[in-house]
Amino acid sequence: MLLAISSQRLFSRSAILAAYKHQISSISIHSNNRRHRSSSQSHRSNPNRPANQTDNLRRLFQAVDVKPIISTEKLDTPTSTKDVDANIGQELTGGKTLDRNSLLRVITDFYRRDEIKKLAADQGLDIRLFQDAYVSFRKFCIQSTVLPVDLHIVLSDIISGSGKNSIIFAESMRHVCKGHATDIFPYFLRHAREMFPHLTCMDDLKKISDLRDPANWYPDARAIQRKVIFHAGPTNSGKTYHALQRFMNSESGVYCGPLKLLASEVFYKTNAAGTKCDLVTGEERRYADPEGKAANHVACTVEMTNLTTVYDVAVIDEIQMMRDPQRGWAWTRALLGIQAKEIHLCGEGSTIRLIQELMVTTGDEVEIREYKRLTKLNYQERALETFDNVKPGDCFVCFSKNDIFHITRELERRGHEVAVIYGSLPPGTKLLQAQRFNDPNDSCKIMVATDAIGMGLNLSIKRIIFYSLMKPQLNEQGEKEKDTVTTSQALQIAGRAGRFASAFPDGEVTTFRRDDLPLLKDIVNRQVETIKRAGLHPTAEQIEMFAYHLPKHSLSSLIDIFVLLSQLDDSLFFMCNVEDVKFLADIIEHVPLPLRARYTFSCAPINRKMPFVCTVFLKYARQFSRSEPTTFDWLAKQINWPFEIPTTIMDLVHLEEVFDCLDLYLWLSFRFPDMFPDKELIRGIQAELDQIIHAGVQHIVKLIHRTNRLEDAKDVAVTASTTEKTAEAVAAISEEAKSVSGTKSNAPKIRSIIGLEEELDVDTTATTSATTTPAQETKSEDQSTLLTMSTHRVLHSYLSALKTQAETRGHEFNETEDLIKQLISKGLLSQRSVDKLEKQLATFNNNDKRTSKNRETTKPTTPHTTYKKSKRK
Repeated sequence: MLLAISSQRLFSRSAILAAYKHQISSISIHSNNRRHRSSSQSHRSNPNRPANQTDNLRRLFQAVDVKPIISTEKLDTPTSTKDVDANIGQELTGGKTLDRNSLLRVITDFYRRDEIKKLAADQGLDIRLFQDAYVSFRKFCIQSTVLPVDLHIVLSDIISGSGKNSIIFAESMRHVCKGHATDIFPYFLRHAREMFPHLTCMDDLKKISDLRDPANWYPDARAIQRKVIFHAGPTNSGKTYHALQRFMNSESGVYCGPLKLLASEVFYKTNAAGTKCDLVTGEERRYADPEGKAANHVACTVEMTNLTTVYDVAVIDEIQMMRDPQRGWAWTRALLGIQAKEIHLCGEGSTIRLIQELMVTTGDEVEIREYKRLTKLNYQERALETFDNVKPGDCFVCFSKNDIFHITRELERRGHEVAVIYGSLPPGTKLLQAQRFNDPNDSCKIMVATDAIGMGLNLSIKRIIFYSLMKPQLNEQGEKEKDTVTTSQALQIAGRAGRFASAFPDGEVTTFRRDDLPLLKDIVNRQVETIKRAGLHPTAEQIEMFAYHLPKHSLSSLIDIFVLLSQLDDSLFFMCNVEDVKFLADIIEHVPLPLRARYTFSCAPINRKMPFVCTVFLKYARQFSRSEPTTFDWLAKQINWPFEIPTTIMDLVHLEEVFDCLDLYLWLSFRFPDMFPDKELIRGIQAELDQIIHAGVQHIVKLIHRTNRLEDAKDVAVTASTTEKTAEAVAAISEEAKSVSGTKSNAPKIRSIIGLEEELDVDTTATTSATTTPAQETKSEDQSTLLTMSTHRVLHSYLSALKTQAETRGHEFNETEDLIKQLISKGLLSQRSVDKLEKQLATFNNNDKRTSKNRETTKPTTPHTTYKKSKRK
């Protein structure tokens, strides 16, 4: 019976061994030719993979420890399969044990063969995994007292060199077992697959993550003969107007915009023109029909594009966003998958070549329509240089909130009313601020904004003023870099100056600083970089299939594996950054959720730099995991509703985060309506919060002043506690100096450094002995130096603490510039405190010099007191 079982197993192994021997021989024949030949492939692996891909694979695919087989001698008949195999293996090989040295020689020879490494790579074992598998396999063979019968026979044949050790199976195995070290490979691969279970499904994983032909993901769209019309031109050229006219006059259509503001604008315009149009964004769906009947026209954000509905006309706005490292996949998906007979694309001319190449893969017809700017745009020869030179219709553009606060404060100090727009403001607040600025009867004629005005808002701007040309940028790897604005960004922003059929048809562009003006002109005169690739992103279905094969991996790990194994045509596509998705997936990793729900939560559009929003996000997930609906009452407790008018900038920032929490609730209610049922109530308090934030922005300068006063008060409180510790430290140093010198210290008293309301009197007593020796003078000088170093050390620590606190709130610092000036410019340190600091250090230095001068005199000096009164700046 035992021999019959072994017979079946050996015959099955013989077929496998023959197949691998054929592959090995093929590899050996062609290895020399392939070694010096490189083939150019149009489809390559994902170029966004990190350089240390093998290290990442080893980290993601953790090896399972395969322990050696150690037999136990028993009097009873062996019952385990391994003991049975051991007995049969020894019996078939004449009962001889394998020589340890010979076994090591055979395994080492097997490891060194190039054809074995090539064959292992074809099975998913890269050089590092192959190395780990070899070490484990060698340990298994050497330390095991019992080997599987088939492996035992093959190793015995190789060591003996006869190829026919088995008495029963010699004739049948002779055509397979030739006694070569390469014969071990099937057994080595079996061991490697025990170590790395993913190797058994590697082919399936590679097929799932194969992104080389995304056009074929949408067979319904490929079944339609589509015509693509590209409206290419700069800002204010009328390209979007012509596309929307075709959209409104069609029987059915869809508009896909980059922002909720743009989708809402098209929604209102289309309905006002007499064509019923619905609005679909990530947070809401609004029907034109009062009874909720779906209209034939839809205005939506690009991520919400419906690929299952057939339309006559589709408009995809800002098509150049395909290159965006975060959201580019949404434009690629809409372009390749939308079912429309006529597709109108609006965007920069730098995208024409990419669109033409993509449409070759889909077989669609392409027509290019190019537009020129309708009004003049003049780049001025002089910079603004001072806020006194502003005039109605000016718009300052900067790239940080701190600059916005500084400019607004300076302008209102000169009697100007200012409209403020930046990215984290709610859409309603942005619209209200834009209406104030555009209203000819409103006294607000100056705007301060970030590049958020680049798209989505219609503004009557006469002159664009670049306050700075340095902008934080995100590369394809999701890394933040600070660099000058690109030509495309500069043209997009500058093009907002002057608008056809507005109060300022012709536009002007300049900079605030004189040194930036030549750089701006150089940037806008450069050739716009051609967009060469479009973004892709793993879908929920692909991640679910990965999870089926790798059920023990976390969602973040599944995404990492997908990106590492993905293959795409890097001449046309790139993998969008997935760090935000992984970040949210890690936050809720410990929350028990179904995979599809976990992936949906992880794709939520929130800013991971907002701690309060991330905390509420986690609470939403916990409520969902407990099958408890997230109600209005529950959420009201989390966000402290009803809301209060903001009194400081930090209050305003917090309310902006609360608004994002409400946005997140509405986003989830669109996907899980039963678990987030109170969306109408949430929408109501969100509108209320929008008005409160708008009121805060209107009085933003008052919030800044109030924040500064609170910061000054905080400085006083911090300094009070710091002063006590400083006095203790100085006292300890003084005691140490006294113990060294044995004389009385002449050091002045150390007082508060920053933030005192009044400058205190200085009482310095300088008493010097007439018989001071040179050694005593040296020790006194050392003591004075020690005290001075201690004072500066305290100052440095305090400024570093201020900097650290500011960085946690999102402030950025330039290491090459003066830290105190940067703290003042950001409103984190008052000039009054700095003045007192300088006076105090001067007082300390004067006292130190006076003490040194007294040492030089031979007669004792009488104590004196100096009184000084601080001056407020």
